[in-house]
Amino acid sequence: MAHRNEMTTPRPRRSRRWRLCALLIGALSVVTACGADTGGEVSARPGSSGAPDGTRSAAHTGRTAPPVSHPATSRIVTHSPSTSATHSASTSASVSASATVASSGAAPRPGARRVCSTEQLRLTLGRKDVGAGNVYMPLVLTNKSTGTCTLTGFPGVSLLDSAGSAIGDPATRRGGSRSTVSLAPGASASAMLHTLNVGTSDTPCRRAPARIRAYPPDSFTSMTVPARSFRVCGGVFEVEAVHSGKGA
Repeated sequence: MAHRNEMTTPRPRRSRRWRLCALLIGALSVVTACGADTGGEVSARPGSSGAPDGTRSAAHTGRTAPPVSHPATSRIVTHSPSTSATHSASTSASVSASATVASSGAAPRPGARRVCSTEQLRLTLGRKDVGAGNVYMPLVLTNKSTGTCTLTGFPGVSLLDSAGSAIGDPATRRGGSRSTVSLAPGASASAMLHTLNVGTSDTPCRRAPARIRAYPPDSFTSMTVPARSFRVCGGVFEVEAVHSGKGA
């Protein structure tokens, strides 16, 4: 009986409590060790040497850490009030300057020459004048438009046959340039053509032209008129600068 009682007697509670304490101490040591490893990571701030908040190294988690964008390396461009004000002022100045240039370009400059175009002119020949071996014939330009325009300098003149081909070289300039001629509606200006009479020189005459082609001063468009009896002889073919009136 004494032996049976000894086998059924429960163990003292002190040993059980000691085992529980040992387990608790072991668990606390593990938690403390993990907390010591991750404490630096949680408290890391952007721009410090530690990892960003809420991340753990692959060695502790067993997973591959996802890529993390670092706020410290991101570019943030800000404009100070003074910079914005300067940019706004320069933009306003540029717009104002552009508007000024545009408005000034649109408005005609006071006193500017308005050159006569071929659409505004009518081309005719004046009366031929023969004397002392010379032949003169005025090339007349009349303003047929309703506005005033101007002519300055020499016209370009050449002779054409019936097929429209040039006969010889164009006329050379004779004399100096004259002042600008202002042509009111219906007014005329003229440029004198000059050649020699038949037999005045040993140089033979050119073929008789069918038409006279003329480029008004400062124009790239030509006009033509029937040549009538005008013919270049003696190797002389000249044109003078335009002047007011229809000529002789």
